[in-house]
Amino acid sequence: MRLDSIYIRNFRLLRRVSLDLTADLPTTVLVGPNNSGKTSVMDALRLFAGSDTDTKRISLHDLSQTRLKVFKSIEARLSKLAETEQKIEVLRRFAPRMRLDLFFSYGEDVADLVVATDLLMSLDPSSNRVRVRIEYGLENAKALLADFEARHRKDDTLCDFLNDRYRDYFGRTFYRVSEKGDEAEALKDGGVLKRLLRIDIIPAQRHVDDDESRQAAKLSRLLHDHYTRYYKVGDAEGFNAVEDALRDSATGLTKVYEGAFERLNKRLKGYGYPPGQTTPDLRIRAEFSSQAIYQDHTRVYYASEHKTAEGPVEELILPEKYNGLGYKNLIFMVLQLESFLAAVEASAVDRPRVHVIVVEEPEAHLHPQMQYVFINEISKSLEVAEGVVAQVILSTHSSHIIANSGFDPVRYFRRSGRDVSIRDLSKLTVPTPGVLDFLRRYIKLTHCDLFFADKAVFVEGQVERLLIPAMIEECANAEGCTGFASQYISISEVGGAYAHKFKPIIDFLGVPTLVITDMDSVDAAGEKCPVGDGANKRTSNACLKTWLPAKEQIADLLACDDAAKIHGRIRVAFQVAEGGNCGRSFEEAFVYANADWLTANHAQLPATGPAIAKATTNGIAAGAWDLASKLGKVDFALDLIGKPGWKAPKYIRDGLEWLAKEGIGS
Repeated sequence: MRLDSIYIRNFRLLRRVSLDLTADLPTTVLVGPNNSGKTSVMDALRLFAGSDTDTKRISLHDLSQTRLKVFKSIEARLSKLAETEQKIEVLRRFAPRMRLDLFFSYGEDVADLVVATDLLMSLDPSSNRVRVRIEYGLENAKALLADFEARHRKDDTLCDFLNDRYRDYFGRTFYRVSEKGDEAEALKDGGVLKRLLRIDIIPAQRHVDDDESRQAAKLSRLLHDHYTRYYKVGDAEGFNAVEDALRDSATGLTKVYEGAFERLNKRLKGYGYPPGQTTPDLRIRAEFSSQAIYQDHTRVYYASEHKTAEGPVEELILPEKYNGLGYKNLIFMVLQLESFLAAVEASAVDRPRVHVIVVEEPEAHLHPQMQYVFINEISKSLEVAEGVVAQVILSTHSSHIIANSGFDPVRYFRRSGRDVSIRDLSKLTVPTPGVLDFLRRYIKLTHCDLFFADKAVFVEGQVERLLIPAMIEECANAEGCTGFASQYISISEVGGAYAHKFKPIIDFLGVPTLVITDMDSVDAAGEKCPVGDGANKRTSNACLKTWLPAKEQIADLLACDDAAKIHGRIRVAFQVAEGGNCGRSFEEAFVYANADWLTANHAQLPATGPAIAKATTNGIAAGAWDLASKLGKVDFALDLIGKPGWKAPKYIRDGLEWLAKEGIGS
């Protein structure tokens, strides 16, 4: 049995979202910028489908902000009514509800069928799915009305009144629901859900630090769980031997205690006791238990082998605090996973049919290589003897984890204003053969920071990639661009021949994107040539020809206005006329935009200054075409980084100002 998908309504940012879990893989990976709703999905599972203790943590502020406004309209309706029953009916009808729907698929296993039978809404033999709804809504409208009218102060709103009393009147109701959602029947309680689903969480706040005593206690507790659930079951004879040894030690120590406390016992008897009662003896016994030993008297040490100068290997043993935070974090997560799986295995009678483990941001303190292999290793650790495999929902900000995940398990979260959308990368389709494979390989080989970016910039080559950060800082000073430099902007070098291949994934993710590319003018023979007036010349740039603005003739490109360069949330930027000239490449356009600055400062550009100095003889702008071909790209970029004061070419300034003003969540 598996959890196939999750539907959440009116919970925090998640007004109406659906999350499909991977069908053929154990792990679903949630990615996206901060505050895009990833943690809210995990919290919804924990608060609605978790234990009763978790449910008690639900508060009024978990309700979507857009739904909180409903209480204001309810209060206005109540003020116009006189009859109590009418007011109660208004509360019942309009009080907002939060909802979590869980979709499960089941197989032919008898235990699966037993649970599924309690949830079936149809006898259609072609269907193998059931749906459970957990709704958090108003349960006691009469009490809410009476208390609100009797106890609220004059200036209190209904929201103010409910702020600390929300759980007094609202609670969970469980339903079995038809697959299409058009029929629902209330369940007596959540008993069937407990037989169906177990949720365990490894939170992002794991408090793994260098406080030896506190962290050792945590690891020791997890070690004890592992000891009792695996060692006790897997090697009963060995387990009993340990327990017998503890009892023998306690018996021996008790005899020692008798002698040590004999003097104290005699003194206590000398103080007398109430008449008619026998003075009791004080008996001191040593009592050991494996749980106490692990939790209070066990410390974790690390052993490593080192070769000495003489040749033999020495073993060094160091206390836990001398190991790095990353390794402590890894041990903690592995022990938690083992503990979760052991708890399920130990539930021989009431074992839940579906086990979901939620892992938040496992990359904390882990070095990149460990992050890279984490997905594979966690999949292996989920395999247990009976073949039961837990499902994992994992949120991450690690580009290394995504790089080794591929497309299929990735679910991308994007926030637009107060709404969140979730995009399933396994459903990304590309009509052009080979493009999807190219994108998969690109995601695997790069740092994948596009999934966490507020905005994206695709550049032609190394020079632009190195200089764009400085240009962004310059742009942030322009009117209407305040805060641009503080946004997380992904910069990718893709080249003019490949930029158009990213169109499917950019459209799919919806990230505001600027594509900076070159005019790449060629003559009738296909040879490089200056842009000039553009007559009888065309571009060799695949991005400009096939994507934006989808024009090939240089004259047509020069005639493009801003609207022609924009499609949805994507804008292309290529060279435009500046100072009466239009460059073919970034270097040529830069010369036209900074002719005076280069003339005055070339002596302070160690790598490219000599070539620039020669070009100043007849006027640097006049020789820009020849000069651009003589400037080493990386050398030129590094020279410019070391000597600020120049300005970005106009086509890049225009593009960056558009990107700065394009809303992140619009």
